[in-house]
Amino acid sequence: MKEPLFAQTSCIILAAGNSVRMGEHKALLKFDSQKTFIQNITETYLQSDIEQVIVVVNSELFKLISESSPELNRKASLIVNEHPERGRFYSLQTGLKQLQTGNSCFFQNIDNPFTSGELLKKLILYKDQADVIIPSYQGRAGHPVLISQSVAQEILLAEDSDLRIDVFLKKFKIKKVTTTERSISANINSREDYLEAGLNIY
Repeated sequence: MKEPLFAQTSCIILAAGNSVRMGEHKALLKFDSQKTFIQNITETYLQSDIEQVIVVVNSELFKLISESSPELNRKASLIVNEHPERGRFYSLQTGLKQLQTGNSCFFQNIDNPFTSGELLKKLILYKDQADVIIPSYQGRAGHPVLISQSVAQEILLAEDSDLRIDVFLKKFKIKKVTTTERSISANINSREDYLEAGLNIY
């Protein structure tokens, strides 16, 4: 029997920031008339048969989602980062503590809701060629990033949670995969960014 493409692969979505510039939780922004950012991203991974989807949130966002605003697929696990002020690296560590043993892992920020199943399939094909797989559009790196199980363990062991994720990953073997998906570099941090991305749903 052929092994599934995404066997032993997890996903972590980083959504624990305070969204100060946006003025509201980016996870709850409308992606389209039916789904929010967090719903669209989690569904993309789940529809690709990635069974472990972890969303790292702060306590306020956890409360909002737990009260069914928005309703989240039951297969997606919410993990609370009790110290979101420590930054993205700490959030990633928080999520990786839940990683299933032996799994490689995609991770991405909540402020890029455009992840596609086609891109995930393209990236996973290179999982045995490098420790870190990164999509690239016209020479510019983006999300999601795929890390091996060994890299995940190195991140967990790091004692300095103030590290920048991209800087930390440079010490590993990196494979950049060219894509035609310009949206990999989307970074929606403000209302202006939201409108410029064509997401004028309100």
